[in-house]
Amino acid sequence: MKRLAGVGVVLVVVALGQISMAAQPIDEAVRAVAQRLVTEQMVEGVGSGSWPDEATLTGSIIAGMVGAYELTCEETFRSSAELGGDYILSIAQGNFFGDEALALTRLSQIAPDPGSNRWRTAVADFHRTVRNSGGGTSGYVSAFGSFERSAAVFYLAHHAVAAYYVEAEDRHIWRQGLIDSLSHIDDSCDFPVTALGAATWALAQTGVLDETPIAASGQGVAYWKAKALSDLPGLLRGHQVPDGQTGAGSFYWQFGHADDQHGYTEGTIFATRGLLASSRISINLDPGLESAIAAARAALLDGIGTDGKISEQLWQDGSSYYAYGGEMLDVLSEMVVPGDLDLDGDVDSDDLTPLVALLIDNWPASDCSQSCWCNGADLDRNGQVDDEDFLIVEDMWLEDAGREVLGSGD
Repeated sequence: MKRLAGVGVVLVVVALGQISMAAQPIDEAVRAVAQRLVTEQMVEGVGSGSWPDEATLTGSIIAGMVGAYELTCEETFRSSAELGGDYILSIAQGNFFGDEALALTRLSQIAPDPGSNRWRTAVADFHRTVRNSGGGTSGYVSAFGSFERSAAVFYLAHHAVAAYYVEAEDRHIWRQGLIDSLSHIDDSCDFPVTALGAATWALAQTGVLDETPIAASGQGVAYWKAKALSDLPGLLRGHQVPDGQTGAGSFYWQFGHADDQHGYTEGTIFATRGLLASSRISINLDPGLESAIAAARAALLDGIGTDGKISEQLWQDGSSYYAYGGEMLDVLSEMVVPGDLDLDGDVDSDDLTPLVALLIDNWPASDCSQSCWCNGADLDRNGQVDDEDFLIVEDMWLEDAGREVLGSGD
């Protein structure tokens, strides 16, 4: 599903034809995708910082390049992201698409001072300008009603995350606008499962997934009747292709699973991001959520070509767009947990010894965002290598020891 000019989509349905191939290791996959994006990025002329024919999708690509930098500490990837950020600042003139606002927040997160930098200032100024405009934030959010409905959810989700990052005064209006927009998503929309995934991802980052109704009384479409925010992770899981079926781990594109169509790259990426964000705020983690994320991870890695190209469908069919590469990098960076040094999907005994050595080599340290989180030693990414990072390693060790005890049957 390819988004055009920030407002619409074109759904291209291609024949299913799965390619059987072993997934690359995640670090190799990230480097392949990111290096292709670096190579193809325009570096001079009017479009400098963007990618050919995808200028309006630059935000999605930048966010992924930030993720690639966080995983690999390759300065080339950081420079690419910053060049793209410069393009957005010059072309948007302070009025950002949702994915552009999110890209600037991601650049802010890796700035020398995440609390004060030009990227964060640009997003904060945008929200201040919107709030002080004639219609205010409510009027701006209401204008998304003229968008195709799933595209509106996509962009509102990104705007909401950016609004909470800069602590915008009207951030709750963006979040409520996202919920209201989600209540009108059904299979008459262009990409309903992608919209559900994007909304879940944003709502889990900006508040709790509680019993708040998604559709106000008398509002919304039938799908959302009696549904609450707490239902979102389960709804997403219900649209994942189960184990044993073709395309297992990917997601259907419609709620009704019509014509057995599944495996679209964007749909799987955003559904996975929704599951990941939900898992991080769950007090009692649903074990089914963990297995769903693992299956999605495998499906996503299978969809990455050795040349770094990402196609519309995970079995490498359909058109290839740079934006898919950016979105893939972003979700892969979210999947890697701090401390997973070998990038095998978990933190276990193979990581613990090198983790301790890494902490000792970088102890103590501050201003870690300037050195790729102190070479990965700043596990909680608070800008310092301190006691909190050792406590994280201790918890990892205890958890791993507990698994070994349970596995031995003692």
